[in-house]
Amino acid sequence: MSQAVSPSVRRSNIRRAIFAFDLVILLAPPIHWFFSSGSGVMSVWYFLGSNALVTLSLFALWMTGSKDEEATP
Repeated sequence: MSQAVSPSVRRSNIRRAIFAFDLVILLAPPIHWFFSSGSGVMSVWYFLGSNALVTLSLFALWMTGSKDEEATP
């Protein structure tokens, strides 16, 4: 039987997935090489797009914050 996953565990898994996605987008050399091999315009759009996605992920991490964690002093 499958067990129900608690909301705090689910939030923790979502945070880890977002963090891993950010690391792959910003730090994976093959992605950088792919976009830099084309025109200079592609690399600029990659730079702007990847940084925009990471910025949006910060809001997603903030939204997955637990209300229980905020309540404890």
